[in-house]
Amino acid sequence: MNKPYDTEDNGEKTQVTPALEHSYNADESNKRELPPTDQPLHAAGTSIDIPLSSPSVVEEEEPHRRPSLPRIFIRVWQFFAAIGAFGFQVGASPYSGEEMPFTKPDLMYYGYVICWLSIIWSSFNIFVYLTRRFGDGHKIKRFVSTLLDVTLTALFGVCVFYQIATYKCKPGIHHGWCDFYNTGIFFLMSLFLTYVIHALWDLFGAMTCLRR
Repeated sequence: MNKPYDTEDNGEKTQVTPALEHSYNADESNKRELPPTDQPLHAAGTSIDIPLSSPSVVEEEEPHRRPSLPRIFIRVWQFFAAIGAFGFQVGASPYSGEEMPFTKPDLMYYGYVICWLSIIWSSFNIFVYLTRRFGDGHKIKRFVSTLLDVTLTALFGVCVFYQIATYKCKPGIHHGWCDFYNTGIFFLMSLFLTYVIHALWDLFGAMTCLRR
């Protein structure tokens, strides 16, 4: 491309670069450096990798439920009732000064054993309640709770009804031995009834899947 020349009066030729050509070149350079108008300035020259896999869903934790107050009242009663049943029936002989008037004391020993089982089980439930109420403890597995409550319900039912039917002891005789023994039966009956309540409570609670 031939560049234009200006001729002066003395006949010499001088090369002249048009200002328009400089302006055009500057505009082209600016266009190459500036990002497109539909793209933000901070995104120019950068690439964003979009993950193909969907983000993992975080499961929401169940809210911490406060333990049942009526149930712990029953557990506390079971703890003291088991101590009362064991204490009164064992203490009948030391209090009256007489030996057991029954020829076969096997059922009495059976009652002593399940009373101690109840003391251990109710103590553990009280401990679990305290850790849940004042800490971050977890409740007992429903299957374990239901199994033990149903088992103790059956054991106390056998004990109390067999004692009433087999070991008959009228109040006021044997120098107070029967009074202690009958008081122990009262505590055994209360243990049986409260374990029935707990067993039914556990069974209905275990059937929550039918309500969903």
